Amino acid sequence: MPDPAPLSPDDDAWLAAGLAQASAALDSTAPILRHLVLQEERDVFGDAVIAQVRGMIDDVARQLAVALVQAGGAAEGAEPDLADVAGFADLLCANAAFLAAVHGQALEWHLAQRLEQAHGVDMVLAPLIEAAMARQDGAAPALAMAVLVAQARFCQAQRRMQWPLGELPQDLLRIALGTLHARARHDDAEMQSRAIIAERSLRLRFDAERGRLALLRRLVDALPDPAVALDPLQAGPALFLTALARAMGAPREDAALLTAPSHVARLALVLRAAGLEGDMVRQHVGVFHPEALVPAALGALSPHEAAQRLASAGLGA
Repeated sequence: MPDPAPLSPDDDAWLAAGLAQASAALDSTAPILRHLVLQEERDVFGDAVIAQVRGMIDDVARQLAVALVQAGGAAEGAEPDLADVAGFADLLCANAAFLAAVHGQALEWHLAQRLEQAHGVDMVLAPLIEAAMARQDGAAPALAMAVLVAQARFCQAQRRMQWPLGELPQDLLRIALGTLHARARHDDAEMQSRAIIAERSLRLRFDAERGRLALLRRLVDALPDPAVALDPLQAGPALFLTALARAMGAPREDAALLTAPSHVARLALVLRAAGLEGDMVRQHVGVFHPEALVPAALGALSPHEAAQRLASAGLGA
C-alpha cells in the first residue's frame, strides 16, 4: 500500500482548528458542568447526561448519609437525614475531580446506549470480552468473566442513576470519605465521632482491585495487543474508553470527552499517536462521527508527530 501524501495546508488548518476547538471545550467543561448540575431549573437544558450526573451524585451522597446514621447506632435500612444528603451532594458537586469523574461515567453510559442502538454493540458482552473469555491461556478467561459481571452491575446501576461506593476508584472514595469529615466539622463532637466510625466501616468493605474500572484496566493490559481495544465496535464502550485513556495517559473521564463532536480532531490524533494507521483512525472516528471529514493524509503523520501536535496544543496524548 503506497504511503499517503503529506499533509496539505488545508489538512494542517483542519487539525489546528480542531485542536483549538477541543482545547476550548475542555477549558469550559468543568465550570459549565458545575453550573448545570447545581442550578435549580435543570429542565431548561433538557440534557440526559446532566440528569445522570445529578442522580449519581445524589446516590453517593445518600450512601454517605446512610453510613453516618448507621455509625450512630441506627439499624440497617434506617432512613438518612435529608439535610445530610443535601449537604454531601453540595460538597461533592463542589469538587471538580469528583464531578468530572461522575460526568465521565454518565458519558460512558450514553455512549454505550448509542453504540448499542446504532451499531448493535452489546454494552455488557462486547466481542473482545467474549473472545477473551474463550481463550485457553492463563487468567484471561476468569478476568474477562469478572469484567462481564462488573459491566452488568454498571449497566444496572446506571439505569437507576446510581454509583455504589464499592465501585468508586480509590482516589474518588478518598474524596467521598473526605466529605464525611468536612460536614462533621460543622457539627458537634458526636458527629465527628460518627464520621470516623462511618469511614472505618466503609473502608473495611472496599476492595479497589475488585472494582469495575480496575478490572477493565487489568483486562486491557492482559490483551496480546492492547491496541485492539481501540476499536469501539469490537471492544465495546467500557474497554474502548479504558484503552483510550491508557493510550492518552489521561484520566478515563478525559477519554470519554473525546467522543464529543468538538473533539473529532483530537480523537483522530490520539488514535494515530497510539499507532493506528490512517484508514483505521478514520474508520474508528466514523463510528462516533460518520459525517466527520478526517483528512486522508493523517496517516502521513508518524505516531510521534501526532503526539507532538497534541502536546503543542496542550492536549498531550
